[in-house]
Amino acid sequence: MQAQEIRNYVGYLIVGLFVWAVVSEFRNYGHDAPQQKVLAEGQDLDVAITLVSTDAKALACASAEEIKGRHCEYQGRSERWSKPSTTGRPGTADTLAPYKTTDDILLLVPALFSEPALVERLAIDPPTFGQEHIRFVANCKMHVEAKMKDVDVRWQTQGQWYPQKDVPVGTVTGCWLSDG
Repeated sequence: MQAQEIRNYVGYLIVGLFVWAVVSEFRNYGHDAPQQKVLAEGQDLDVAITLVSTDAKALACASAEEIKGRHCEYQGRSERWSKPSTTGRPGTADTLAPYKTTDDILLLVPALFSEPALVERLAIDPPTFGQEHIRFVANCKMHVEAKMKDVDVRWQTQGQWYPQKDVPVGTVTGCWLSDG
């Protein structure tokens, strides 16, 4: 085999690989991203919620809407919830906070950090601001009670509010923790 023939084969190989790469890329072009799970009222499901310890104090939501006695910490962006409890439960048991699942679904959950696994986690890694915390995942059973039509959420104390629509509200049980 001569040097010119080898160069031709190498050239054909490079062109072939380039064409294969372009065709592979365009084959996937235009396909929709996978759809998010649609959570329905009354549904029971497993959720994996991504957290850091400071989430126990930093997260909040704002809405005048109340669902089965559960409500946000704020009834407006600057006004704390002031209506009396209708459930007889402690206020912390009814106060919703926003959380995201590992597959990026927004949820409103009351008293997540009162789950035994999370109480234990906070004892080991207290929610101290200005200190670095390791991300972890709370794997829980969730019962979807309803959806909150209009709600604002924030991810930091004194942080910016972000408007959201149709956010699932539910309670969690049986949480266990894993690395995040």
